[in-house]
Formats: sequence, structure tokens, C-alpha cells
Amino acid sequence: MRKALSVCLFEMKRSLSKPSAYILMIVMPIIFTLLFGSIFGQDSSQAIAISVVDKDNSHLSKSIISRLHQDATLKVKESSNKKATELFKNHKIDGIITIEKGFQDKITAGGNPTLSFQHQPGASSSIFVKQSFNQEMERMKLQVVSALEWSKASNNTNWKEMFDKISNSKDGTGELTKIVSPNDKKKTLSGMSYSSAGFSIMFVMFMMMSVTGVIIEAKNSGVWSRLLTTSITKFQLLLGYLLAFFLIGWVQFSILMTFSSVVFHVEWGNILGLIVLISALLLCVVGLGLAIATIVKTTEQQTAIGSLIIVSTCMLGGVYWPLSVVPNIMQKIANFVPQSWAMKGFTGLIAEGGTLPDILQPVTILLGFAVVFLSFGLFRVRTN
Repeated sequence: MRKALSVCLFEMKRSLSKPSAYILMIVMPIIFTLLFGSIFGQDSSQAIAISVVDKDNSHLSKSIISRLHQDATLKVKESSNKKATELFKNHKIDGIITIEKGFQDKITAGGNPTLSFQHQPGASSSIFVKQSFNQEMERMKLQVVSALEWSKASNNTNWKEMFDKISNSKDGTGELTKIVSPNDKKKTLSGMSYSSAGFSIMFVMFMMMSVTGVIIEAKNSGVWSRLLTTSITKFQLLLGYLLAFFLIGWVQFSILMTFSSVVFHVEWGNILGLIVLISALLLCVVGLGLAIATIVKTTEQQTAIGSLIIVSTCMLGGVYWPLSVVPNIMQKIANFVPQSWAMKGFTGLIAEGGTLPDILQPVTILLGFAVVFLSFGLFRVRTN
């Protein structure tokens, strides 16, 4: 283990002592974050377009739709199911709220009505819609209970009249107190937050592709063979290199997160969740770099092939832009690239204020990618 650590420290010192490395590690990610963060941050003040399909067509369903119309953050339009689906497929709206038949009957009976909310994959705006709708639902339930109690007490069967009075009032049960939790300020994934996460991922991948090229250089120059003539084993040598690549990735991610937090005011969320997510991502990226390094013959080939793979998969994975703006077929293909799962993990931590249990799926899938890439790379090293 001591020999592996010696190789690790030597490689880290060698890689981080190059001034040009910091351009790729820090300068380029910041430039891209500023550029794309500004572009996608411009639309953050626009209302979220939502279609509502009212299958119940009752007094309460119309009331909650009317309430949603009053929300300045939403642009609500009533549509048929067919029309709403067409608008959703063409990305003309951000989501569809469907109020199922029996909505009013279940509320008056004290039950939970059947509702569905369909939103574009990867759209952080869905959090706002759910929050607004849930708030209106809770308000309505209180108002209905009050109206029904009044109806029983006064022997008046027209509870809807009292419900309308309560819902239109500015006090009593007509308004709910907004409870602010520490995670409320993390509900938005702004353009700058999205770009900070996305381009940190992309340039960490570029950096890993660059540093893993040392394996090719070592083999071509004969350094690898000469090292193996010493007391160090192939396992110790490879472990030292992989540990160095992993730690270099953490150094880069730490610098970028600190900079974006201080300068761009990005709140990255739960620390434990971040550590696990980034570690899983780095294992995946190091594995990918190792796999490519064992296939190609020269560093030039690795740079060309690696750049092609990174740029194309970053586009597919939603690094440059949210997946909600691309066709459905592209959203499905995105599930087969690690960047999309990394972005889902960061979205869960930053936008939704999630913790480690909330991002277990992205972390598990990233570790799955890591196992595949590392297994292939190690197999190639062993057989060569």
C-alpha cells in the first residue's frame, strides 16, 4: 500500500505542477458556466405553462383551477386530454395536471382525491407546480371541512355557498400560513446552478481523460516496464495511478464548487449526499478514462476519441441544456449515459434539498457504470 501511495503522490504532484492543467481544471469550466448560466438564467422569471384536464367538472375542481390561475408563477390553461397530450409532446407546456372523476366526492368524504401530474423529465419547474398544487389542495380541504361543519350546524344543505365565502375571504381558513423550511431556498435550480453542476462534470471528464493518458505515455516510453522490474507489483502500480486520478478529480470538483458557491451563490445541498455522488461519478469517469487508455495506442488517439465521447454524451446527458427541451427519444437515450444520472443526482440535492437516500438511484447507477468501465480497463491491463 505504501508503494501505491508513493505512485499516487508522485503522479498528483506531476499533474498539478503544470500551469496549463489549471486552465482545463478551473478557467474553462468557469467560462462555460458564465456563458451558459447566463443564457438559461434569462428565462427563470417566466411563468410555468401548465395544462389542466378537468375530468370531474365539479364545483371544487373548478375552484382549485381558479386558484391556480391566480398564481403568478403559473400559466394555467384548461384543455382536453388529447389537446394537453399534444401540447406536452411538442414541448409547448411544462406539464399536465389531471383532475380525475370523483375529485369532489372524495374531498367531501374526507378522502384523498386521485390526481396525476405529468412533467417533462429533468424539469426543475415541476417542483414549483407540485408545491403550488399541494398548497391549494390543503387549503381547499380545510375550507370544505369548515363549510360542511357549518352546513350541519345550520341545517343548510347548500355547503357550496359557505365554501365560496370562505375561499374568497382573506382571513380564517381562507389563507394558510406559509411555513418556511431550511430547504425552501434550495427549491430552484437556476441557470447558474445547472451550468455549474453540468460543466463541472464535463471538465472533470476532460481532466480525467488528460491525466489517464499518463498510462499510455508510460507504456510507450518503457517507464511502465521498468517500474515493473522493481519490487512494485502491477496491482500496486495501477492502484497508485487510479488513486491519483480519483484525488485529482476531487481537487478539481472542490475548487469549482467553492468558487461557484462564493461567486455564483450556488448552494450545492447536503454534504454527505455530495460526497457520495461525486465519488461515484469520479469512479465512473476514472474507469472510462482507463478503459479508453487501454484501447488506443497513442495519447493523440485518446484525446480525439475521448473528446468525441465526452462532448457527445454530455449533450445527450443534459449537461449543456435541460433534458426537458429535447425530444422524448433523446430523453430515453440519455438514460444510457452516466452524465444524465449525475445531473439527476445534483438536481435532487440542489433543487429539491434532498439527502443521500433521495439520490440512491443515481448513485447506484453511476457505480454500475464504474464497475463496467473499471472491469474492462483492468482486464485489458492484465491481458496486455
